[in-house]
Amino acid sequence: MFSMIRKLLRKLLFVLYVVVTVSALLEIGVRLWGYSEHHICDPIYMPFDGTDQIPYVHKPNLAGARARGLAVINTDSRGLRSKTGEDRFGPRQNNEFRIAIVGDSVTFGEGVKKTEDTFAQVLEDTLNQEQTTFKVRVFNYAASAYSVRVMTATLQRRMLEVQPDLVVMAIVPTDFNLTRTPSVDKWGYLTDNKLSAFLPRDSNIKLALRRVHFLYLLRDTIYPLLDRTKKAEDVLASGGLPESYTDVKQFAVTAAQQKLAYSIVLLPSLKNQFGVLPAQLHQDGVSFVDFSGLRAEFSESQFRASKFDSHPSVAVHRRIGESLVTYILENYIRTARK
Repeated sequence: MFSMIRKLLRKLLFVLYVVVTVSALLEIGVRLWGYSEHHICDPIYMPFDGTDQIPYVHKPNLAGARARGLAVINTDSRGLRSKTGEDRFGPRQNNEFRIAIVGDSVTFGEGVKKTEDTFAQVLEDTLNQEQTTFKVRVFNYAASAYSVRVMTATLQRRMLEVQPDLVVMAIVPTDFNLTRTPSVDKWGYLTDNKLSAFLPRDSNIKLALRRVHFLYLLRDTIYPLLDRTKKAEDVLASGGLPESYTDVKQFAVTAAQQKLAYSIVLLPSLKNQFGVLPAQLHQDGVSFVDFSGLRAEFSESQFRASKFDSHPSVAVHRRIGESLVTYILENYIRTARK
C-alpha cells in the first residue's frame, strides 16, 4: 500500500517538475522573443463615476506611465493623454478653437511611444502652425477597447466639459462590437475574463498572473479558437450594418442637440473594412470623412506599430493627422466663429 503511494507521489512530483520546467522555459523564451511586451502596462485606469455606460477612464496626472503598446504617457487633470500633463481646462477663450476627439486604442495611440506622434497631437500642432486665427486645442478622450456606445456616452458625459467647437468620433470596424469593452479592477488594470473567468475580477492571483509573459501568448492563441460570437466587422464585411450603428447616429444627434459641429472619422485598419458604412452615413445625412483608404499607402510591416502589434505605426498616425488638418481647416476652422 505504502509502495503504491510512494510511486504515485513520485509520478506527481515528476509531472510537477515537467510543468514547472516547461513553464519556466516558455516564460524565458517569450520574454526573449518580446511577444508580450506590447500587452504589459501600468495600472493606468480607474472607474468612471458619472455613468456605468463609461466603465473606465485614465487616471489623472500620470507622469511617464507605461501604457499598452509600449506607449509612455502623461495625463492631465481629467485623465486625457497629453504631451506634458499640463491642465488646459477652463473657460474657452475667444481666440481658441477646441476639438474633442473620442475613439479607441488607435486614437489614444497604443503602439505610439511619444504622445507628439499620435494623430490627435499631430492635428493640434500642425493646425497651430498652418493658421493663426485660432489657438487650437485638441482633447483626446480615447481609451483602449471603447465601443461606439461608450464613445457616444463620452460625448454626453465628458466631452462637453471643454466647451468644444468640434466633436469627433474616430472609429475602426471593431468598435461596433459592444461587448469588446472590459471592466477595470481595483488596481487599475483592464480585465475582460477571456481565459480567466474562473477568477474574481479583483483576485490577487490574477494580479500575479499579469506578470507572466507566456500567458499572453497562450491567450492570444487559444481564445480566438474558442470565441464563436458573431463579430461586427464580419457583418460589415458581408455587406450588412451592425445594430450598434444606431450609436453612431446617436453621437450625431447629441452633437446637433448641443449645437456642435461634429464628424465621424473612419480610420484605416490593417485587416477590416467598413463595407457599406460610408454609403449609409451619406444616406442618413451624417457628417463623416473616410480615411480608411490610407491603408493602401502602407505595406503591412509599415502599417504595424511593431511586428507583434497591429495598431497603426507612427508613420500612419502622422498621415492621419495630416489628412485631418486639411479636412478640418477646409470644413470647420475657416468657417468658424470670428
